[in-house]
Amino acid sequence: AWPCRAMPLCVTGPYTRCQPCRELPMPRSVHITTEMGWHLLQWEPGHGSPSNASYEVEYIVYGTRVPWTAIPECWNTTELSCDLTHYTMDPGKRYHARVRAVAGNITSAWKMTGSFSPEQAGPRLAGQSLSVMGNSIQVRLRLLLRPGSISPENSELQREMSRYHVYLRRTRDNHTVRGVANSTEFTIRELFWLTEYCLSVEPSLANMPVPSMRSDEQCVTTGPRDRSAELLPTILSSFFITLSLLGLLGALLACTYIRRPVRTPSALKSLMKQSSLWVEQEPPSSGSLDADPIQQLFLCHKEPQSPATEGEQGSQRLMAAVIEGARAQPRRQRVTRSGGR
Repeated sequence: AWPCRAMPLCVTGPYTRCQPCRELPMPRSVHITTEMGWHLLQWEPGHGSPSNASYEVEYIVYGTRVPWTAIPECWNTTELSCDLTHYTMDPGKRYHARVRAVAGNITSAWKMTGSFSPEQAGPRLAGQSLSVMGNSIQVRLRLLLRPGSISPENSELQREMSRYHVYLRRTRDNHTVRGVANSTEFTIRELFWLTEYCLSVEPSLANMPVPSMRSDEQCVTTGPRDRSAELLPTILSSFFITLSLLGLLGALLACTYIRRPVRTPSALKSLMKQSSLWVEQEPPSSGSLDADPIQQLFLCHKEPQSPATEGEQGSQRLMAAVIEGARAQPRRQRVTRSGGR
């Protein structure tokens, strides 16, 4: 039998006797966690509670005459926690919650929590660290996690719902820029060089009207302009442009040299002219019967040739002139002899 604090229940009759009532032990360590927009009621089974015990949860608005209201999702549940977030969203009100154990027709006494408010559920920052890299500021946020709260690193839902409103103020003219970050680490880029900026962050939860607290401003100064870093891309681009132009010029020169026509040397041209005059002054005798076939071959009428074969024609003419000179020398000797007679 479980301990019973109520009066014994006596059933009278001719053959009955008084039987003490039985009651389950109350849940213990009942508390509510209000962090990052979650209102989570948690407890532990009472000492000696049966393994088949289930639990019932109710809540009430503090300071109103509304009676205790059951949480449908947490009625006859076997879990040791209950999410009260959707029932306790009004930040202007305070709430109480209670839980009891149930096993068959036997229940325990209610165990109630202290009052709590959604104002306690907003996310908080434990601090922020800023580091300057040139004209950029790298920001790292540290969340404040109270004992017993749910760590956002272990909750995918909380990571997706977290939003961080960033306020960046330029001190020289108090110009403020606002932005929203989805992570605890982010970088603000393309700021003015050698300029002081002050940053503060206000965490919140997406689509949930929970209160939040803006962090204190923290100021840093961006670094000086790095001229070497700016000149390096210019130098590299100039080098590659120059290299490309030189390559293009070399290709054009190569194409011009390959396509240039071959010219006959001037010495060979002079010999060709002399041989042509010699052939015109002393044409071969039409009545000669011993004409050399080679001579006829070179003295025959030629079709116009292309300039590309000019060198070859000159060589042929030179050879014809030499042969003609050799043939003409005996003729001169015969003419001289006949004249002497």
